[in-house]
Amino acid sequence: MDATQDAAQERAEDARFDAVVEEAELRERQRMLARRFSWGIAWVVPLVALIVGIWLTSAGTIEQLNDLGDDTFEATYLVVWPAGLVLLGVGVLGVVAAAIATAVLTTDR
Repeated sequence: MDATQDAAQERAEDARFDAVVEEAELRERQRMLARRFSWGIAWVVPLVALIVGIWLTSAGTIEQLNDLGDDTFEATYLVVWPAGLVLLGVGVLGVVAAAIATAVLTTDR
């Protein structure tokens, strides 16, 4: 009887240990997923700002047509190059910052 109680106790301890290990592995996977998601966002946002900034700067103005009826239109021109320059600067600084952070945080210490 003593041997069966010891075996049952060992199985219970093994089950608890396995549960703790699985929980630790799950937490590590969640951390890795969150880290990859945050790195993805850190790279995507400045790249999108850079692309939109280049596009707005090169466009200069955007024409907006308002239909007045009877085949007549009123044209309104919107100057967008200043916003393009701002987004261009934000995109460049963001890409540089993400590159520096990647270089610093991924090196072996």
